[in-house]
Amino acid sequence: MVLNAVTLGFIFALLGFGIFISFKVLNFTDLTAEASFTCGAALSVVFCQLGLPFLGIIVGGLGGAAAGVITALLHTKLKVDKVLSGILTLTAFYTVNLLITNFKPNISLPRGQNGIFPADSPIVSLVIAALIAIVIGTAIFLFFRTKLGMTIRATGDNERMVETLGLNTDKYKIIGLALSNAIVAVSGALFMQYERYYDSTFGTGMMVVGVVTIIIGGAFVHKRHYMSIMLLGILIGSIAYRFLYMGVLYFTNQPQYMKLISALAIVFFILIGRIRLPKRKVVKEAHL
Repeated sequence: MVLNAVTLGFIFALLGFGIFISFKVLNFTDLTAEASFTCGAALSVVFCQLGLPFLGIIVGGLGGAAAGVITALLHTKLKVDKVLSGILTLTAFYTVNLLITNFKPNISLPRGQNGIFPADSPIVSLVIAALIAIVIGTAIFLFFRTKLGMTIRATGDNERMVETLGLNTDKYKIIGLALSNAIVAVSGALFMQYERYYDSTFGTGMMVVGVVTIIIGGAFVHKRHYMSIMLLGILIGSIAYRFLYMGVLYFTNQPQYMKLISALAIVFFILIGRIRLPKRKVVKEAHL
């Protein structure tokens, strides 16, 4: 059970990474994540049935990127509100995801159609999930040190300043949301392959899970303005959240309580993050 919680923690850390890019880096309230998570899982299960699990993860990520681009275009080109843009994409992709699976809301993988996670080796599954999370987390950190990545960060911090430099902020929003939702979709693809089944409601509540992961991670680390430290915090927060989930199941045997627990966890860790130790007063000596 512990290995399962840690493995899922690494998988859902990718969900946190993706939502972190849209919420914190781009300052964009993007609700597309729930659609892209399910889209990644839907594309992944189709390719697993064809015996191509690795390709399923890649194509799943591309499907999530497409969802992010649609949301970005609705906002930047049609001037639709940020939240409404995500809602429109989320609504449309409910049908798109059903089309991908030929209108099958639930699909289970037979034993012969394995994903990248071996069904009988939890330790190997843990190692695979950890490696993927570390590689993608490192890639995100390196990307945001490039000129393109720093411009995307600047767009989220001060859009008007970027515009005064003669740069097209719409382009950077599109790239940022595509990257964000691609990573979320990869998380959905991995989750489907680990659990060995697909459900059309996979994405429901994933936005809250991602936000909880970010907030818990922020409470665990200091110097949250450093990208590398914040990504590490999200990874820690994701694993901590899975242990919280495991604890709720152990004591109540009712997963329905997680909605309430997640909301309370967000409030609790926001309060923890706002607690500041009193600063020491430094008395400077006057030089005569």
